[in-house]
Formats: sequence, C-alpha cells, structure tokens
Amino acid sequence: MYIFMGGTFDPIHQGHIQAALQVSQLFAGANVSLLPAKVPVHKGSPTISVAHRLAMLELAVLPYHQLLLDLREIQSTDKSYTYNTLTHLREELGDDYPLVMVIGMDSFLTLPQWYKAESFLNYCHIVVLQRPNYLRQNNSLPDFVKGHLAEDVAQLSASNAGKVLFFSQDPIDISA
Repeated sequence: MYIFMGGTFDPIHQGHIQAALQVSQLFAGANVSLLPAKVPVHKGSPTISVAHRLAMLELAVLPYHQLLLDLREIQSTDKSYTYNTLTHLREELGDDYPLVMVIGMDSFLTLPQWYKAESFLNYCHIVVLQRPNYLRQNNSLPDFVKGHLAEDVAQLSASNAGKVLFFSQDPIDISA
C-alpha cells in the first residue's frame, strides 16, 4: 500500500506531522509519504522557496521512520495537478496495488473544483482528515463520492482504489 499526503508545506508544521503519524497508526504503522507541491494550482504560490521547504521537510521527518518524502512533484516541470500525480503513481504501482491519498477536510470541501477530481477514485482511495467535532452531512458530499464511503481501513486494504474514508483525528493541542 502506498499512502501519500500532498501539500505545499509552506511551511511544514506539527499539524502536518501529527496528522501523518495518526494516518500511519490507522494503517498499522504503514509508511506515509509527504509529497510537496512545486507549483500548486489551487492556492497562491508558496511564500517560502522550494529549497527551504525541502530543507524543513527533511528536518521534520528525520525523527520518524514511518514518514518519507516523495519529491516527484518538486522534480517535475509541470504544475502540480493531483490527477497527473495519481496517473503517474498508478502507472508505477500497477493496477492491483492499493493507493491512498490523504487530504484535510478543508481540501476535501474544495475537491469538486480540482482538475479531473471526479476520476480520482479510479486511481486511489481518499482518506479525509476530519476535524474533531466536525459533523459530516451525507447530502453535502460531492456526487462522485456518494456510494464510495468506507467504514474502516480494511475496506481500503481490500482493493486498489475507489473508497473514501473519513478519519476523525485526535485533537492536537497546538495553534498556527
């Protein structure tokens, strides 16, 4: 299983690290790759240079053997479209290997505006990091997500793609 969490990481912070560690625990200690975007298309340009963001990411993951860096988007000359990343990952992993994309609730709420988002579940599962005490309304789900909800991690492990799991994170006692 390949699990990744994308973002600008502008800068990386404990919220990112703790979320990735909780996802690792959810998947019985599996590795989680942090996949920084070079040129994000859904947000403004990062305020910190690529070199500095990478240096901070390298330092941040150093104490955690289960957190890895995937620099494919940084090394690409293209804009960081998730769809392109998913197609490249699926080509590398093959059709049978489970692929899991981790996104925050804030990103999930904008997902229908992402490039080719309606096809994401053909390539991967999506784990949505649900904020503590957030009440999800089933009628507010994008149409392409309805009918794809998973109840637990076992459902994601049983197939290569196609499920959405809402994961309620433990509260983290930090502020931005």
